[in-house]
Amino acid sequence: MMNEMKDETQAHPLSHNDYFGEVSSSRFSLLASKDRNFLLSPNGGQKQRKLNTKYNVEGIPCLIILQPYESNKEDGAEIRNGVELIYRYGIQGYPFSKEKLEKLHEAEREKCEKQTLVNLLANQYRDYVLSHAGVTRKVPIVSLVDKTTALYFSAKWCVPCVKFTPKLISIYEKIKQELAEKGKDEDFEIVLISSDRDEASFDSYYSKMPWLALPFKDPEIKNLARHFDVQGIPCLVIIGPDGKTITCHGRNLINLYQENAYPFTNAKVELLEKLVEEEAKDLPRLVYHEGHRHDLNLVSDGNGGGPFICCVCDEQGSCWAYQCLECGYEVHPKCVITVDCVDNNVLL
Repeated sequence: MMNEMKDETQAHPLSHNDYFGEVSSSRFSLLASKDRNFLLSPNGGQKQRKLNTKYNVEGIPCLIILQPYESNKEDGAEIRNGVELIYRYGIQGYPFSKEKLEKLHEAEREKCEKQTLVNLLANQYRDYVLSHAGVTRKVPIVSLVDKTTALYFSAKWCVPCVKFTPKLISIYEKIKQELAEKGKDEDFEIVLISSDRDEASFDSYYSKMPWLALPFKDPEIKNLARHFDVQGIPCLVIIGPDGKTITCHGRNLINLYQENAYPFTNAKVELLEKLVEEEAKDLPRLVYHEGHRHDLNLVSDGNGGGPFICCVCDEQGSCWAYQCLECGYEVHPKCVITVDCVDNNVLL
């Protein structure tokens, strides 16, 4: 069942994925055409409202796959993540039975176990990535083997990407400088995986970046986006020296820990989290911040906190934060500008 109720909300820029279509921002532009080759229920009406309620439809596109009834199987079996399955497997997912999906999951696990940087980035027609040092040149992909490599899914048309890229450039240069001081400046690299819509935009955007890139409209771009299930950009996937995926959340780690996040391993993240815990011991439990009229309480994951977007710097935070219990305002401890308070009115 494809639900076609009107979408009343605008998509967040990060949920817009342009890796899989030249024109439409939707993964299912074909379904929006006039020449549908499936049955269509009338728009609106009591039946559609009942279906929306029955399957708890909260947004579109939404694809519910109903399995045929068999006496030896559970009656009414249904799959509610049909959109994701179509996106990931396409026609290979049919008939979307439990047995077929288990086979596909097993194939994915085997593929991940055999993953190398070369088989991720190269194909039979290309064994290089692009670089520029004044003049565009080709860098063999094998030269990246044994390095920590970040795959940067990004595009010039994406506002969050344009905001994040300068920060990533700064972090990249700091990491390279720190490694150079140890004689290991070649141990880290970034490769741009662009979803720009025209070559002029790609050239303009990439010209400001100091790292490598896949060629514009390279066929491996779509394969990489599917392989890592990239559903929004910017996205930073970290590949370890062994060619295996360390994390698909490199952007979050950069926002949280800056250059200290390198090499992005679980061990390094655990160490950074412990350091944050130690630093938090010296933080005041309550502060008055010049950017907010209520007092802010120190919270953490265990006592009312969690992942958040800082209301001062607009970057992600986790672990410790100063939070307004009255209205949900949250800021990084480092972003707080304390002021005096008299009779609960902040002096601005």
